[in-house]
Amino acid sequence: MQRPWILKMEWRDLLFVHWPLPPPVLAAALPAGVTLDLWEGQAWLALVAFNVTNFRVRGVPFGMSFPQVNLRTYVRLGETRGIWTFSLDAAPLLAVLGSRLGYALPYVQARAALQVQGDWLEFRSVRRHQPDLDCHVGYRPTGPVFRAPAGSTEHWLTERRSLFTVGWDRRLWRADVQHEAWPLQAAEIRHFHSRLPAQVGAPSLGPPLAHFSRVVHVRGWPPAHHQDL
Repeated sequence: MQRPWILKMEWRDLLFVHWPLPPPVLAAALPAGVTLDLWEGQAWLALVAFNVTNFRVRGVPFGMSFPQVNLRTYVRLGETRGIWTFSLDAAPLLAVLGSRLGYALPYVQARAALQVQGDWLEFRSVRRHQPDLDCHVGYRPTGPVFRAPAGSTEHWLTERRSLFTVGWDRRLWRADVQHEAWPLQAAEIRHFHSRLPAQVGAPSLGPPLAHFSRVVHVRGWPPAHHQDL
């Protein structure tokens, strides 16, 4: 990465929730030119809930912290594997507007909180102008911390450093991030409710594959046309 980074933050107390789906379900929700990335013939839908802490723009002396939940899948453009995000729900209006304007990402303002309750973490979000689109999940880490080995399902699902979106010029944009390898743990879920997957027409979803990560330290680069990178 030759260009300077412009964003710096941590992602904390993060929950990955994954479901395998038939590829046509998610392919219908993608724009032309974006190809699903498959694992063992299946597409994967992911819901990711976490706290963003110490979020700041390079050169700005202050930052912010806020909970966020993303709905995403995995795609590839040429040889680059990355993330396609269907929605990102967060509370601060500045973060929502800045990400929509600067990155053309589908951020939506929501009332959101991530709280510690004993051994458990409780994440809640409700969209301010679409209260039927919500998320409520209670989770905790279980088992030892591990780094997913290359070639494993966990590595394929989590080790992504690029995200794609359709920019304001109607071309495909790519933005890259850099952070250490995920310190993963298995996650236990005591309750889960979310209508966010309905945005992509997902059918009734079964028990998910769930993982937890305590923290990674992230730097982000500005978006650019995918063909220019």
